[in-house]
Amino acid sequence: MKNVERRYYDLNPSQNVSKLQCQYTLFKRVINILFSAKRDEEIDFKVMEKAFNILVERNDCLRIQFVKKDKKLMQYFRDKVEFNNIPILKFQTEKEQSKFVNKLSKNAIKYMKGKVIEPYFIKTFDNKYMVFIKVCHMVVDIYGINFIFNDLFDIYDCLINNSELPPAPNSFEEVVQKDLQRKENTYRHQEHVDFFTDYISSHEEPWYAGIHGPKEKYWNKQLKKNKRAQKMFFIKNDTVCYQYNINEELMKKAMDFCESKNITPTNLFFYACSLCTSFINNKINSMLPLQLCNCRGTSLDKNCAGTKVQSIGCFTDIDFNKTILENLSDFSETQMKLYRRIHFPDQDFEMMLHKIYPSTMLETYYSITFSFIPYLKRKDITYDLYSNGKGALPCYIALLYDVNNNITTIGYDVHKKTISKEDVDNFHEKYLELLNYIIDNPDLKINEYEF
Repeated sequence: MKNVERRYYDLNPSQNVSKLQCQYTLFKRVINILFSAKRDEEIDFKVMEKAFNILVERNDCLRIQFVKKDKKLMQYFRDKVEFNNIPILKFQTEKEQSKFVNKLSKNAIKYMKGKVIEPYFIKTFDNKYMVFIKVCHMVVDIYGINFIFNDLFDIYDCLINNSELPPAPNSFEEVVQKDLQRKENTYRHQEHVDFFTDYISSHEEPWYAGIHGPKEKYWNKQLKKNKRAQKMFFIKNDTVCYQYNINEELMKKAMDFCESKNITPTNLFFYACSLCTSFINNKINSMLPLQLCNCRGTSLDKNCAGTKVQSIGCFTDIDFNKTILENLSDFSETQMKLYRRIHFPDQDFEMMLHKIYPSTMLETYYSITFSFIPYLKRKDITYDLYSNGKGALPCYIALLYDVNNNITTIGYDVHKKTISKEDVDNFHEKYLELLNYIIDNPDLKINEYEF
C-alpha cells in the first residue's frame, strides 16, 4: 500500500489575522482562547474522554499541524490525534480555581509542536462539572467554540445512552481549500487599496478613545504630546476579562427595535458601544473601532468549527445635530460597504492607516474591538468567559447572544494596566442606559442626550 502524499496549505485569511495578533504582541499569548462549559448534572469523565477523542476525530480543525516550509507558516491535517489521561482536577475554593486558570493563560499554547487544544475536566469549587479547554485561535474562533461544545456534549449523551451519534460536522480542510481558491480567483488587491486609500483619506486622523476616558495616565502622556494614537505596545499588556449580562427585557426591546427599523443587531450594539465611548471621552465625533466579523457565509462554513473570523476597521462618525436613527443608518450604510471588502488583509489596512496618518505601527487608533455573536447553546450547560492572558488591543468587547433565552453575556477583555474594574463597571452601566435611550428615542438628536 502506497503512502498518501501529505498535502500542505497556506493559512486562510482568518487564520492570518490570528497569526498577526500573536506576531505583533510582545508576549505572544494572544494565540490562546480559554473557554469552559459546565453543568450541575454529574459528568462521567471517563466517558467524556472517549467523547473528546471522537470530537477530535469529527472536527479536523483540532488535528491541524502547523509547520514552517521555506520560512513560511503552513499547515496540514493529521489523520489521527489521541488524548489519553486528560487531567481531572478538583478545586475547593474559587481563588484556587482562578489561580489555575490564570496560570494556564500565561503560557502560549504550543501550536508549532502539534498541541492546538488542551482539555481539562474539572469538579468546580461550587460542585459543578466542567469541561475546560485552551485552544489555538488559528484553529477555532469564538464563534466555533459553541459549535465544539455542542458537538462534544451531544457525543457524550449518545455514549451514555448508547444511541446513534448525530451527523458529523463539515471538514475544515474543505473550508480552507475553498477559502484559498476564492482568494486566488477574486483577489483584486489594487482595487481594494484604492478603496481603502480613499476611505481613510476622507477622514481626519481619528483619536484613540479608550473606555477608561481621557484621564488615564498613559493616554494623558500621549495627549500632552498632541498625539492621537495610544502607544499600546509599550504598555504591559496583561489582560483580564469581566463578565456581565444584558437582561431578557432589554434584549427583546433591542431585537424588536432592529426589526422595526431594519437595522441589524450587530450594528445597533456596535454603534451604541462607539457612541458610549464617545461620550466618555468628551464627545469625540470620529473614532476608529475594530469589528471582528463572523465570515461564515456558506453552509460549509456554518457547519464547521474552524476559524473564520476577520476584522474590519470602521470609522464611527457622529453628527450630534442629527437624530440617533440618522446616525445609526449612516453607520450601517458604511458597514455594508466595508463588509464587501472583509477579506482585505488586516496588515495591509494597518500599514495604509499608519502611512496616511504618519505614525508608528506600535500605536493604535482603535478605540474598541467588538464582536456580536449569536449562538444556539444547550440548555443544560453554561459558559464562562476568560481572558487569554495577553491582548493586542486595550479593550475587546464580545456580546454573546443566546438566542434560546434572549439573554446576552458581555465579556470585556481589557489591559489591566490601563483599564480598571471601575472603568468597566462605569462603561457597562452607561452602555445599558444608552441602549435604552437609543431604542426609546430614535428620533431625538444625539446632543439632547444627557450622559
